Amino acid sequence: MAKAPMGRKGRPTAGDSREKLALVLDAAREEFASRGYRAATMRAVADRAHVSTRTLYNRYADKLSLFTACLDQSGDYFPRPDAKSGDTPMGVLRRYAAALVHSLSSGTSLRLSMMVYREGSEFPELLTAAEDHRRRYLIRPLASYLQTLHVEPHQSEAKARLFIAMALSEWQQRVTFLHPLQQEGEIADHAEIVAEIFVRGCRLAGPSAADGIQLLDMAG
Repeated sequence: MAKAPMGRKGRPTAGDSREKLALVLDAAREEFASRGYRAATMRAVADRAHVSTRTLYNRYADKLSLFTACLDQSGDYFPRPDAKSGDTPMGVLRRYAAALVHSLSSGTSLRLSMMVYREGSEFPELLTAAEDHRRRYLIRPLASYLQTLHVEPHQSEAKARLFIAMALSEWQQRVTFLHPLQQEGEIADHAEIVAEIFVRGCRLAGPSAADGIQLLDMAG
């Protein structure tokens, strides 16, 4: 019986390319988190990812570009302040505050945050990249949600920054002073307090059966 001719190996699909890129960025995140920005090298990342250094440089011009791509990858998985059917502003913000702390407390994310804190004064470009990441993946999504609650656009980013600072205040303190991170119950309690203070203080509007708007004021 004649054998069927062997087909030529096709080009990598878009899915293959995305998977390979994800593996490269996972390797880079681990390299930065374990060795720090100064000690991390493009060659070491390439070795971890099992790709050539040339392949890595073809996509990322330098170490900073690679680090920025790592931040963007993590940003894609950040929680969003999305309202579900029947949600109140209190519920959305309480859930969002807790999710932020959980996200930043995970192993690699925590170590990258500490790396930026330690090495930011030596490498100011790290601070610039981290600040841009915070604006794109935390501040702006929350500001957009606040605008749906009738917060004026010119105030929404300032209030978003305030909420995030409140939500992460306890996490930041524990990371700074090397205290144990919050446990599940502590995260939930802190998120509850932050959401209540913010909603009442900002007098946020939420859905109502009467006219679609319910004002939560200081007397509420």
